[in-house]
Amino acid sequence: MDAKHVVEHWAPLEQVAVDWSEAHERCWRCGYRAPLQTCHIVPESLGGTDVVSNLVLLCGRCRREAPTHADPRYLWRWLRATSVSTHDTYWTIRGWAEFEVIFGRKPLECFKEAAVDHGTLNAECRELAADEFAKTVVQFGEAKLNPSTIACVIAEIEKKLADRHGIELP
Repeated sequence: MDAKHVVEHWAPLEQVAVDWSEAHERCWRCGYRAPLQTCHIVPESLGGTDVVSNLVLLCGRCRREAPTHADPRYLWRWLRATSVSTHDTYWTIRGWAEFEVIFGRKPLECFKEAAVDHGTLNAECRELAADEFAKTVVQFGEAKLNPSTIACVIAEIEKKLADRHGIELP
């Protein structure tokens, strides 16, 4: 089944994270422009068939995270609950959430109370981000950095900003 037919089927029926005019080239969950795969809503091994009404378009990363359950409502609920409306931000947002899991707090929270100009802080973050992202690699077979790597980049940026401004990190 080609992407065009899948998009034509679902466009009048459902809402996804991307505009339907781009749904043949952007993942319906993360919004990244990537090679898309047809993903069975109900897996074939659970009785799903290879018909357009049982297919959605996801990038490889999102396809690997998609629920594999006999009830199609779970996939649609998952898509609505985990997608983002701003293209190309999904995995970065996941990195921020991963930071909270790893470090037990929100990133840059210690700067809320500090007497640091937030405009200056934003500019410094952007400057440091370029350097820190240059110290990373995308895992083989993936198109983007994984959330834990993004969390580590955020931690390094936060550490360097704290050092610059004399702030002690928790």
